[in-house]
Amino acid sequence: MQNNAVGKSFGRVNLLGEHLDYNGGFVMPLQLKLGVETKITENKQSNKITIRSNDYDDIFETNRLESKNHHWSDFALGSCKYIRDKYQIDIKDINIDISSDLPIGIGLSSSAAMNVSILKSLTKYFKIEMSKIELANAAFDVENKFVGVGGGIMDQYASVFGESNKALYLNTLNNEYEKIPLFNSSTFLIIDTGIKRILEKSDFNKKKALCISAAKKLKIDFLTNISDINIIDSKLLNKNEYKVTKHVVTENIRAKNGKDALISNNYKYFGELMSQSHNSLAKDFEVSINELDTIVRLCNEYGAYGAKLTGAGFGGAVVTLIKNDKVEEFKKNIVKRYNKAKFI
Repeated sequence: MQNNAVGKSFGRVNLLGEHLDYNGGFVMPLQLKLGVETKITENKQSNKITIRSNDYDDIFETNRLESKNHHWSDFALGSCKYIRDKYQIDIKDINIDISSDLPIGIGLSSSAAMNVSILKSLTKYFKIEMSKIELANAAFDVENKFVGVGGGIMDQYASVFGESNKALYLNTLNNEYEKIPLFNSSTFLIIDTGIKRILEKSDFNKKKALCISAAKKLKIDFLTNISDINIIDSKLLNKNEYKVTKHVVTENIRAKNGKDALISNNYKYFGELMSQSHNSLAKDFEVSINELDTIVRLCNEYGAYGAKLTGAGFGGAVVTLIKNDKVEEFKKNIVKRYNKAKFI
């Protein structure tokens, strides 16, 4: 080991493909310039693991890694447990100091960014060689198996492989990806509604369970195996299963079309796809709230090409596409009509 180690990772905004990463579909995250930095130093005061974060007032100390605490420290505990179990390293006598400029709980993947950051610092501290693919998979394993948020691989891949000037077009069925340059004449903006959401306390896992049960009834591995919602016999599914299936199937088509729109510089069509995505997330998948709907409506009223909630929903942020020369006026109008709005 070494005296100290630093790991840095970044958040993401998802442009299209919401709730598809655990359904084997296509997603299109964009890495942000905001992120999380974790510094590990030797703890000379005790033989425990001491965890601190600039986002929280409490300090957590432990020498046990077997159970979680149902709060933010679980990402650090789970990461330590993963490294301990995989590499047979006795982890103790360390300080884990986490600092972040990435907003928490608004759908920008702060949890995955923190997780990847912690794992990066641990591997550096204990001089472990870990590839990028291994790093993304390790972070996914910690978040799903230890922390208990049943998402897909998108956030971890966006944090590890993404770029801030290219969309990461990722096939979550086989983890193959392409990096596609953004539009030159228009900009993606992120707007925080001011309403936090915590996935562990939301209906996120219930939505995932509906997708799984629908796929099982349809005798397919993933709902994205379906190419057209019209070929489904709706009598096979209950009302809620059909609605989530409709979103997943149509959203996967939108993500594929979004790739083509980005490559062909068709920003107007891309914006239309974003608005279609939000309508589907609100009416079929039912993960939007009034504040998200309001921001989306205001974006469209004030000249955006399109807008949608980003991330899992249940609160959080909206991503919108606006022409470059309209950005400043657009921001003023949004804040004037929705005073809680904060541009990220």
